[in-house]
Amino acid sequence: MNKPAIAALVCLVIAAIGGLVAYYAGNSAPVAKDSKEIPIYFTCDTHGRLEPCGCFTGQLGGLTRIRTWLKRHQVDNSLLLDVGNSLAGQEDFRVIKYEHILEAFDLMGYHALNLGGAEAKLPLATLTEIISSTKAPLLSASLIDTSTRELIAPPTRIVELRGQKIGILAVLDPNSVPSPGEGLAILSLDDAISRHLPALAEVCDEVVLLAFTNEDEMKRLAKEFYEVSLIVGGDVRQASQYLQQENQSYLVFTSNQARTVGQVTLRRKNDGLKAYDFDIHLMKPGISQDQQLLDLSNRYRETIRNTDLLVDHPERLSENAIPGVKPLATYVGSERCITCHAEEAETWHASAHSHAFDSLVKKNSEADPTCIACHTVGFGTPSGYRRTFGKEKLVNVGCESCHGPGSEHVNAWDNGVTPSFKFRPLGAGDCMQCHYGEFSRPFDWDQFWPLIEHGKKK
Repeated sequence: MNKPAIAALVCLVIAAIGGLVAYYAGNSAPVAKDSKEIPIYFTCDTHGRLEPCGCFTGQLGGLTRIRTWLKRHQVDNSLLLDVGNSLAGQEDFRVIKYEHILEAFDLMGYHALNLGGAEAKLPLATLTEIISSTKAPLLSASLIDTSTRELIAPPTRIVELRGQKIGILAVLDPNSVPSPGEGLAILSLDDAISRHLPALAEVCDEVVLLAFTNEDEMKRLAKEFYEVSLIVGGDVRQASQYLQQENQSYLVFTSNQARTVGQVTLRRKNDGLKAYDFDIHLMKPGISQDQQLLDLSNRYRETIRNTDLLVDHPERLSENAIPGVKPLATYVGSERCITCHAEEAETWHASAHSHAFDSLVKKNSEADPTCIACHTVGFGTPSGYRRTFGKEKLVNVGCESCHGPGSEHVNAWDNGVTPSFKFRPLGAGDCMQCHYGEFSRPFDWDQFWPLIEHGKKK
């Protein structure tokens, strides 16, 4: 081989190596420069948000995006923590979703999950069943069985990371949950911490406190319990704006329904513990969603599609109603309304309201009670939409979604009688039951009402 050919071959090899280096630099997780560092990533308030619902473009967050972001940015051998409130409510379908969310956290490799305020509202029997069946590392030094006074979950966990032992202690502020679930009681923060912190600190290099409480309480705890290196909080209105230090502890916190991931690094030097690299990362729409968690989310939807839920029996939801008192009017469907209100029907057909249910079908979410209420008529009431109806009736955002059940109005006209009542006028508050936050563009009545304006002309 002549010299020019050899030189060309060498250039090609160098370019190929450079390309591989660039590829892995852009696609693999960063590597910590110092093995004594403890990189920590933390979340809180997932609030059932396994993935964004997809009603509108531009939605933030979801564990589907968090996992993608962590794969790209998470430092090797880092600590993954969640402060609680992964559950969105106490309904049976939300509990089923919570179980899938715990599976997602396990797949993501989280080291500890605190039981927060939402979880503490579940009945003891439900919560203990979840704890015993999940592989996710649920912790709580606060929640106890009212009859036995025993803890219902492990209070602590020790994680060996980068040659160090990191102790994790998880607590819940009883003030965050005025009414815990049946069979549950919540220890005071000081009691819960005092029972376990001394022994944990004795055998660990650092102690991290997962504290579902407010910012003032976090500061107070830092003053009371000097053994804690880092307090990660979550019962807050917004995420930390900056890294705080109180006594010998650092304080960080986040919230916002799986829209953010917090990051901080700990390192103990000769002059004491130092924290740095603090940031709160927003899970923007440009972050792709992890396919494995999307599949998990779809599995949740298939599970509830084939599960008999309480909401499928709205008569049970009225057990506490006044005996013998029933609503006068029932839902009849938009088809009955538009036979007389042709002009209003034309406006409705031209709006997105008239085919709102189709968006659920496209997302395979038409059996998800989380979504159905804002895409059908009267869901959850005895005469309203039921999941067994499929696409047959009371689907879409119909006339009665806003104006209320219309049977009395329709029956009066059918019998040649002028109705004795009028539908109440609508306002922005009616629309904002569904159109709020990211489930709408920034809502402005004056901007959106003209697009669907109907009724009597002035």
